[in-house]
Amino acid sequence: VQQSLLSHGRASGTLGVTAMQALSKLHTEDDAGASGLTLDQEDWQSLQGYLQAYDEQRESVINRSREAQKLAKQAIYSLHRGDVGRAEQQLASVEKVARELLPIIDKEPRLRIGSYSAVMEEYAEAAIFKVFLTENRILKSSELQELVQVEEYLGGVLDFTGELNRHAVACATLRDVAAVSRCREIVDALMGQFLQFDLRNGALRKKFDALKYTLKKLEVGCLGLLVS
Repeated sequence: VQQSLLSHGRASGTLGVTAMQALSKLHTEDDAGASGLTLDQEDWQSLQGYLQAYDEQRESVINRSREAQKLAKQAIYSLHRGDVGRAEQQLASVEKVARELLPIIDKEPRLRIGSYSAVMEEYAEAAIFKVFLTENRILKSSELQELVQVEEYLGGVLDFTGELNRHAVACATLRDVAAVSRCREIVDALMGQFLQFDLRNGALRKKFDALKYTLKKLEVGCLGLLVS
């Protein structure tokens, strides 16, 4: 009806008094018909507040996680350079950030996915590498479970094997056959463990596929040292 009145008004060049009155009556009837439908404004304001708070928390987690991940990478670099003390300080800083963000993560578990989880995986990798260099063992998952979840630990272990390969190369330049052989033995043992898992397609599966090539490189490196 409204469209018909508007079309008639346009055709005549003006809406005219009669058309204006008809439109006014139509709007009045619409308003009266809608008067029975009301929205709970308090509820909608609550939803808006939740989404705004979630976005703010998400940005905070992303920004702080970026800072922590950079520190974890620096810790790995320090370990390769033999600066364990500096690496421990950097790892302590990562732990501090992780603990500060944990209450937010516990309240909103979805925020763990992505940046925070990536940091915990990088942190696990660095911590495992440090313990290997200083204690000649693989850090157990239970020693990290306060901050690191199972898949993050496994991802950290798989990434650690890449650092182990780099460490083996450095040892090979010093012709330290025993150290290179030790690296190969650890990677081989980890391969045996991961072969027992039914890893689905995803990040862990891709990392596991890379483990096969890491083991092959170490085997070739050991052979090269032994025959040279």
